Amino acid sequence: MPTCTGCSCLCPDIVIKDSKVFNACRKGSSIFRHCREKRAEPMISGKKVDFGRALEKASEIISSSEKLAIYGLDTIPLEAQGVAIKLAERKKAYIDDNSSFCLGDFVEMILKGILPTTTLDEVRSNAYVIFYWGTDPYNSLSRHLSLYTYYPRAGKRQRGYEEDRYLVVVDVRKSHTAKLAKKNAKFIKVDSDEDLIEGFISTMDGKAGKYYEETGRIIKKMQRGKFNVIFGGLGLKYGLNGNYEKFVEMVKRMNELTQVYFIPAGFHANMRGFNELMFEKTGFVNRYSFEFRKSAPKYEFSELVRSDSIDVALIIGSDPVNSLPFDVVQKLRKKRLVLIDPKFSLTSKIAEVVIPSAITGIDQGGTMVRSDGVKMKIDPLWEAEWNDESILKELLEEVR
Repeated sequence: MPTCTGCSCLCPDIVIKDSKVFNACRKGSSIFRHCREKRAEPMISGKKVDFGRALEKASEIISSSEKLAIYGLDTIPLEAQGVAIKLAERKKAYIDDNSSFCLGDFVEMILKGILPTTTLDEVRSNAYVIFYWGTDPYNSLSRHLSLYTYYPRAGKRQRGYEEDRYLVVVDVRKSHTAKLAKKNAKFIKVDSDEDLIEGFISTMDGKAGKYYEETGRIIKKMQRGKFNVIFGGLGLKYGLNGNYEKFVEMVKRMNELTQVYFIPAGFHANMRGFNELMFEKTGFVNRYSFEFRKSAPKYEFSELVRSDSIDVALIIGSDPVNSLPFDVVQKLRKKRLVLIDPKFSLTSKIAEVVIPSAITGIDQGGTMVRSDGVKMKIDPLWEAEWNDESILKELLEEVR
């Protein structure tokens, strides 16, 4: 069965029959149904050219670059990501992905052993208290609840959400996921994530802190369940504003009472794969300079563009014109851009060179890493003549 690469769930059970898509969410179904539409074409300065000429021009631009940045990468397989990292190293370039403003910090803490983690399969079989903290999987990870967390009847949790699961949704507003928090569930509306964290720590200290009724009840549920998990999203990341120490302390203290694991929730299909490759190579997950051999906030792609620290950007499998702030896009328009992407996008409108690639899970295969760190083999429906790995290998061979 095909695997959906629409998000970091990497759902492996998609069925396609008579041009209809089964088991996929709305986003995943759209990927399969519209995979042939709006495909990119090889272009130079807005004019269509043959593929070989676009590849040659891209090689020329990258070779002439003195301050290259490689960006994107989260939607392509590990095999292609590895080649992109080699190219960045050869050019002593900057390299970054969406995780620098997404959940890369959490992935790095997991890889460093600062936060304990587990797999989604273990969660499905064992988890009792399930936190969704600063994330709305109903919209961002549509099958997450039904495949792995609140609804499944599996392993030690055969009675499902009616008796064997307890859902905790933490958010600043009543999200769609929070509206599900009725049966064996609790929604906690917070103004400050740090206040709730302090509340849990106070409860574990035997004190009545803020949110004491909620935290006391939840701690008892966690001790009863013996296997619990926190899924942290962008709301948690930005709520903590880089101050992770208290959150880490809270998780550590909880683990003195029961088992508690952390899994980041809500990002591109192979963001974690890129983070893991970079960590193995450099000890960091993103925002890296191969010239200075270090990672720093100033090496985040947006900051590199803002500070005019680059002359060429190689963008792979991403649409920064659609996703980055307006001031960054305005400056990005003035750089020389090479775009490798399977679809026509806003970025392709301003790129000097566009090289069409393949869609992972549709016309290219490879390996991706699920949000919990499990590697997944992705088989394509058919093979494109050129894919991300073969394009990047060609660039690596030609660029000096």
